[in-house]
Amino acid sequence: MYENSKEELELLKQQLERVKQQDRVLAEIEMRLNKMKKMKKMKKIVEYAAGYQLSGEESELLNKQLREHQAAIQSLENYLA
Repeated sequence: MYENSKEELELLKQQLERVKQQDRVLAEIEMRLNKMKKMKKMKKIVEYAAGYQLSGEESELLNKQLREHQAAIQSLENYLA
């Protein structure tokens, strides 16, 4: 009986490690998806700006949004590195 419990405990530990590894992989996938979403938002901002003559205020607002997205992407890249 003791040996069976020991084997069961070892099996549970292995399963726990697999779940932890899967969780890390899913977290990385989620971060990469977030990065892609930020990049798509940046692309839309640039496309919008290219299609219109913007005032200085509008340009500054869009540049601020781009910088915020760039900072978020950099943060994600640093976490993934």
